[in-house]
Amino acid sequence: MDLDSSADRPLPILIVARGDPTLSLPVQKVELDLSKFHSGRWAQQLDTAMTRSREPIVLLAQGVACLAVAWWAQLSPRSYLEHIRGAVFLSPLSIGFGQAAIAAKARVSPATKLPFPSVVASDPSSMIEQVLALADNWGSRFVDAGAVPGSHPSNRRGGGTAAEDRLLQLLGLFDAAATSGTGTALDTAVAARLESVR
Repeated sequence: MDLDSSADRPLPILIVARGDPTLSLPVQKVELDLSKFHSGRWAQQLDTAMTRSREPIVLLAQGVACLAVAWWAQLSPRSYLEHIRGAVFLSPLSIGFGQAAIAAKARVSPATKLPFPSVVASDPSSMIEQVLALADNWGSRFVDAGAVPGSHPSNRRGGGTAAEDRLLQLLGLFDAAATSGTGTALDTAVAARLESVR
């Protein structure tokens, strides 16, 4: 089942790399220790979080955590991914201090399509060709993170799928976390965004 056919409201899970600035989203968070990328312990964290869930999930990741999530999704057994309805990847090549070696290892992931709908959002930059290549490899819809909502340019000639369009609604959660802080305003923003994904 994917986001197109799910009548359930998905549970957002924020995936971050330890040491990255934290977003104050009132959602479940998985903090990956990517300092030992070669050991695969970070993948066990994702395995545990995703296999425990019995409800639909939408993954939200930013920066180097996007690369780790894509690697994990491409190599994990399908049974680990059965509850994932989609993913929103924000600025996957925005690498923090001390993360260059991690990013280099994570970029070597298989160039296979992700087994769920996904959106890659990034501001146009000098690395736009590499970001577009990631989106194409993952089967993701690329959008300009700075574009006016509703007018997102894409890496595809045709329009996106209905599932991708609903995932675009979740991009606003990153902005809401930055502007609303915490509390009732943010909870309301998250609830409204998730309702639009139904």
